[in-house]
Amino acid sequence: MSQTIEAMPTEVKDRFKALKVLYDQQMEIDEEEEKLYRELELKYDKLYQEVYTQRKQILLGTQAPPEALFAEYQARAEELYDEDYKKVEVNPIDVKDIQNTPLGVYGFWFKAMLNHVLMGRLIQEKDRPILMHLQDVECVLHTEGYGYDIVFTFEKNDYFSNETLKKTFVMTKQNVIEKCEGTVIAWKDGKDVTKKKVKKKNKKKGPKQNVVKTVEQESFFNFFKTIVMPDESELASKEVAVPKEGEEEEKDAGELMDADFDIGNEFKDQLIPLALEYFLEVIQEDEEDCEGCSDDQCDDHKNPDSDEDDDRPKKVKRKQQKGGDAAAAAGQQECKQQ
Repeated sequence: MSQTIEAMPTEVKDRFKALKVLYDQQMEIDEEEEKLYRELELKYDKLYQEVYTQRKQILLGTQAPPEALFAEYQARAEELYDEDYKKVEVNPIDVKDIQNTPLGVYGFWFKAMLNHVLMGRLIQEKDRPILMHLQDVECVLHTEGYGYDIVFTFEKNDYFSNETLKKTFVMTKQNVIEKCEGTVIAWKDGKDVTKKKVKKKNKKKGPKQNVVKTVEQESFFNFFKTIVMPDESELASKEVAVPKEGEEEEKDAGELMDADFDIGNEFKDQLIPLALEYFLEVIQEDEEDCEGCSDDQCDDHKNPDSDEDDDRPKKVKRKQQKGGDAAAAAGQQECKQQ
């Protein structure tokens, strides 16, 4: 920025020097604000975790719902009750899977994710039986910097041996992703839903034979892959692959990092705090907005860079590469008794 100002005509240079100093002062205030906000976020996160711990115990059935919560529920319900209360239409929720079990809510997180417009589109058919083993999802804020972990806890299952799967976003500065690291999933033999085998014709000379190759396929569990940003030398030497007819253009590491960060933010700011509302299908606005949309249009509804009012986090910048600019990144309902 300073070089641009120095290259200006003398007649206007001083004005922009003054504006640059004011801009720097603005950035200093912004940095102080972000630091204070993070301290406040960490303070209240401890209070949230106390509530989430009780929620987890009830969902897993390790603790019966405390009697005190029933009394509080009744008091809150009476506060909400008015002449319009009975006029509100609600859709009964199917709870037959847990109706005959004394404690816990089996499949809670899977169903909550399925009712979230973005997660519902990411979850493939083969992912569903695996996610039914999901017991808990939590967000762990980093005490150093601005990053966080999204941690999935699973019961023992026939698909992988990991007890937890984690996605880590490292940010020493607000809005600058430095690392995007995931857990290596220890898939059991033949259970990896992120890959599939396809037959391809051998192009070499001689008898034509089909060759079986393992290729990647869409799966929610691709979220747990580690994404490494290439350095400048790798970017310069890498040839741009031209997609063949019918093939999609391969996404670069930056685009993948942005996409994963969007998913992470949805868990951090939407799904984890509002899990009950998603399970009960109270939150439907986004899904209704996306009805009849193409995939690209639906993605636009989830685009944090949209000009429309949106209180969700904005897509962050990735860590600046050497010698270049940082790239912009990213009620109550009745239960159906069977």
